[in-house]
Amino acid sequence: MQQTAALLAATQLQLPLPVQGYERVRPVVVRIFSPQASKRWDYQTSAPWDHSVEPKTLDDLQSGNFRNDRYYEHINQKVVSRMLPAGIQNLTGADYPSSAWQTLLQGYRNTHRITIKINLNNASFKEEITTNRMDQSVHIINALIESLTTSLNVPEENITVTDPSRWIHPKILKERCPFQRIRWIDCRSTNLWDPGESVFFTQDQPVRPDHPNLPQKGIFHLARVYTEADHIINVCLLKNHGCGITGAMKNHFGAIPPPFPKFLHEGLGNKSYIADVCNTASIKNKVRVNICEAIFGNWHNNVWCPRPWKTFPDQTPNSLFFGTDPVAFDSVLLQHIADEVEAQGPTVEKWVREAVEDHQFLHYAMNRHKLGIHEHKPFSAIDYRQIRLS
Repeated sequence: MQQTAALLAATQLQLPLPVQGYERVRPVVVRIFSPQASKRWDYQTSAPWDHSVEPKTLDDLQSGNFRNDRYYEHINQKVVSRMLPAGIQNLTGADYPSSAWQTLLQGYRNTHRITIKINLNNASFKEEITTNRMDQSVHIINALIESLTTSLNVPEENITVTDPSRWIHPKILKERCPFQRIRWIDCRSTNLWDPGESVFFTQDQPVRPDHPNLPQKGIFHLARVYTEADHIINVCLLKNHGCGITGAMKNHFGAIPPPFPKFLHEGLGNKSYIADVCNTASIKNKVRVNICEAIFGNWHNNVWCPRPWKTFPDQTPNSLFFGTDPVAFDSVLLQHIADEVEAQGPTVEKWVREAVEDHQFLHYAMNRHKLGIHEHKPFSAIDYRQIRLS
């Protein structure tokens, strides 16, 4: 019965297509939301939501001058663990999580290696320091691994959780993950980069920032945890950036060696960089699903603690997003950011208002690389479904 369900789901889900003919496909993006995904968070205690409210040293942390509760402590693990299978089932049309995963992880066998790419762009690199700067939470990691291991019987040792260019905090993530046999790969791991696969830049070439400590020439190899994987699950965050949205597509900047992503930030949203990175073979051909953790979110920038929203109830998104088309996926996330910036009105900083307009990388990804479909609301080419968890 489950095999039959998987076959039916495979016919319903519009998975990434070859370069030719993508225009005929209407990609699905699913938002699953629940007001119970988080407990109420006092946003105002973190005003003005910048570096001035974040501890930098252990003395700062112990001084009593900064809030000691953390936004991720207000995320409900049980609800997130229900939202995850609901999302993949709605995305694929499957009746069971197992058949949904069989549809997404094309040709899966129990010897296959699965890489879960997370976003830890704001990691502190100090074990004793924890902050409210927004990073991936352990809750989505736990939900993913639980679903893979219980519904598809994926061996834990075949799962790698990674952000190769960043640091995985032992207290915030590792100690809160009950799955002891998975692998963790971060910037401290060895033999990270594969010279056999590198990003090929098309329209725009990398630009070295004017900084004396940077190498003269960039190296853009891909991480081995990508090139040696059989399947990649791309997990991102709902955050603004100079390109309007640092969602699924820009998340792969973490799979190239630091500090070289810095070479790709000048004019980020309107250049071909993000699209070119996502056109690299291991990304284009191995990413099976994009998942955005949006229990909390940052509409105002890509760094600091969560700020209250006007376009979501209770000031909090309380959502997970799912999609297989990265361009359509980021288009939907960008629309939520743009709607919030408009709702916030003239008090929004100038660069934030400009950022949501600077997203030519989505047009380039669609028109040059045929990676998916970009549009704004009201969506017609994208099948955007918003579903409340029952």
